Amino acid sequence: MLPINYTYKNLSERDKNFLTDYCLKKLDRFQTLMARFKQEECRLEVKAEAFATKAAYQVELILHLPSNILIAKEDDHTMIEATDLAVDKLIIQLRKLTDRHQ
Repeated sequence: MLPINYTYKNLSERDKNFLTDYCLKKLDRFQTLMARFKQEECRLEVKAEAFATKAAYQVELILHLPSNILIAKEDDHTMIEATDLAVDKLIIQLRKLTDRHQ
C-alpha cells in the first residue's frame, strides 16, 4: 500500500474524514501503474484547502517516485470534483512517465 500524508487547511473534521476515505477509494485507479516502482520508495502527499472567501476547494496531489516527483493541483466548488480532476491529471502524468520508460 502506498503511504499517504495528508495536510489540511481550513477544513472541518467531517471534510477531513471524507477526503481521507475518498482518496483511498481513488488510489485503486493507479495502483497498476505503480507496479513498476518499489512501493517502499514511493509516497503520496495530499494537500487540501477550503477557501474561506469563496465556496471552493483546492486539492493538490504530490506523488514522490524514486526518480521523479509528479504534481497535480485542482480547484473546484466541490471537494469531490477537485479530487477527481487532480487524480485524473496525476494518472495522465504517471502514464506518460511509464510509457517513456518502456
